[in-house]
Amino acid sequence: DATGLRRMFARHKRRRAAKKRRLARMSRPRRILRRVGILGTWALGLLTLMLVTAVVLFYTLSNVPSPQSLPLPQVAQMLYSNGAVMARFGSQDRTIVPLSQVPKYVQDELVAAEDRSFYSDPGVSIKGTLRAAISDVFGGDAQGGSGITQQYVKNAYLSDARTLSRKLKELMISIKLSREYTKDQILGYYLNTVYFGRGAYGIEAAAETFFGKDISKITISEGAVLIALLRAPYYYDPANNPGPAKQRWQYVIDSMVTIKKLTQQQADALTYPTVLSPQDQPSLGATGPTYFIYRQVLAELARHGITKDDIEQRGLTITTTIDQRAQQAALSAIDRTFAHLTPKQRNLKNALVAVAPQDGAVLAYYGGPDGPGYDGQPDYNDYAGVGSRPPGSSFKPYVLATVLSQTLAGVQTKPPTTIDSRVDGSYCVMIQGKQICNDPSDRSRSGSSVSVSYAMKWSLNTTFDMLAVQAGPDNVAAMAHAMGIEAKDSYGTATLQDANGNTGFDIGIGGYPVRPLDQAVGYATLANGGVVNDPYFVTKVTDAGGAVIYQHKAAPKRVLDPRVANDVTLTMEPIAAGSGFALAGGRTSAAKTGTQGIPDVPPPGANSDAWTVGYTPQVSAAVWVGSGDSTHAIVNADGLPEYGRDLPGSTWRAFMDAYLAGQPDLPMAKTQ
Repeated sequence: DATGLRRMFARHKRRRAAKKRRLARMSRPRRILRRVGILGTWALGLLTLMLVTAVVLFYTLSNVPSPQSLPLPQVAQMLYSNGAVMARFGSQDRTIVPLSQVPKYVQDELVAAEDRSFYSDPGVSIKGTLRAAISDVFGGDAQGGSGITQQYVKNAYLSDARTLSRKLKELMISIKLSREYTKDQILGYYLNTVYFGRGAYGIEAAAETFFGKDISKITISEGAVLIALLRAPYYYDPANNPGPAKQRWQYVIDSMVTIKKLTQQQADALTYPTVLSPQDQPSLGATGPTYFIYRQVLAELARHGITKDDIEQRGLTITTTIDQRAQQAALSAIDRTFAHLTPKQRNLKNALVAVAPQDGAVLAYYGGPDGPGYDGQPDYNDYAGVGSRPPGSSFKPYVLATVLSQTLAGVQTKPPTTIDSRVDGSYCVMIQGKQICNDPSDRSRSGSSVSVSYAMKWSLNTTFDMLAVQAGPDNVAAMAHAMGIEAKDSYGTATLQDANGNTGFDIGIGGYPVRPLDQAVGYATLANGGVVNDPYFVTKVTDAGGAVIYQHKAAPKRVLDPRVANDVTLTMEPIAAGSGFALAGGRTSAAKTGTQGIPDVPPPGANSDAWTVGYTPQVSAAVWVGSGDSTHAIVNADGLPEYGRDLPGSTWRAFMDAYLAGQPDLPMAKTQ
């Protein structure tokens, strides 16, 4: 009714009046605080909602790529033919191994020292994470509170940035990783990823670096050293801080006792192991003369579709053809022969290549020092396989092979030529309007009628230039190419011709530059009875799991009738003994020397290049000595012109004797 409505409005009016009186009595500051409190409550609720939403989104959106798909650079290995390590290289020193190869006690040491809750936590260490977060908030030092899973995630997936978003992502990925993979899988991923110091990534590289052995052979005491490094690799390296390193080692051992993986009696019996010094640890990279082998290996594998990135990312193992004994023989021969150079000889450069005639495998390869030369100046040139130098008379066997092949094929336009045929060996002759002369030392041996064998033995230039004209210079070049001289040099320029693409009769005495590698291959074709094999440095390539991904396949090709190869060999058999570098025990060999003269440069008769190339049935080797250019003379210890029989011949003999020691003296084939 009307009375009831009036009473209700009166009560409402009295309440509003009372509220106004209370607000009037409240101070202005209290009113402000009240409003702030209300807003704060709303803000806190909103922030909480945002954080929860962010966590959900981070967890939902955090992608966890398969650990197997992560690009982990590994150390690659280049091996000698016998399996011994020649060099290890890569952007990171790492060799991935399965967890089964890591001793169980090393796994236990890791868990004991770094994360005892690893097998029970959800992927994160709550206490450690809170401690690290508080340190980050208050600007403290970085804390090692993350568990093994979190450390792996940070190393493999994330950056080192100390931000809230990165930390949150670390937690989310760690939790998801623990749900998708077993603890042992994560432990294996971690041990192959973590850094141990001295450039070693992963437990296998660490074992090699600090103890020179595979991880499978590491002892409990040695394993504790490796695990101790993880907290601070540089600081706990015994080479840097032996005291703290041993204390941290003891902590690892004590932790093993705490988790009951060792008894106190077992722990007390352990002693601190001997650790390799940084100077004694295996080096990473191919250096010195080995670097040029490495370059040849890379080039060869690139031709087969295997890149440098493939090698390092996949941790490939490359088994080369380099015979460790042969390589050491090459280095020793060069060191011994060049050990007592006079000041006038300090400009000398040298190269040595040895090839197996049966299949073209490069047994030894020395292209230079890749460092200071004999004159103390840096020399980074590969004279064996990149630089080409005039071969001089060592090219004459290719001329003879051409002429004999033409005779045998019945296409020779001149009288048939055999090694017993009489030819002109006059001291000087005119060829196409140009006077050609023999070396002044051969004046008494020159004659108008000499046998081809005699001309080869005494290296008569006039005879072989005339034979080149008779055979046709282009035909000589084609024969040399077929026998193993590369058609294009390392820079892609056609060989055995001048800048205009023409080949002159001076090819008969080596007027066009070639590589020592090619010379070794060309002579190997003669040693192999006329069958050529392309030179190769790589026998096989295997991946980190041992699977073969490349295997060399020989492709021999007959380019000479065996009778021709044997006849050319027969003409060169007397040369080593006649020139003063006969092999030990009278071992049969075939060899040829060569020099490149430079006119108007002292001393009279000066040479810029000198060669000895020769072979037995087991090995073909080429030695070159020169100044590295065509303007500076090379001299012997007496200051006289250097010849092939001098330092090149001595080096060739020293190498052949060392490499062939203990091998049978096989007869060289002869034509009946």
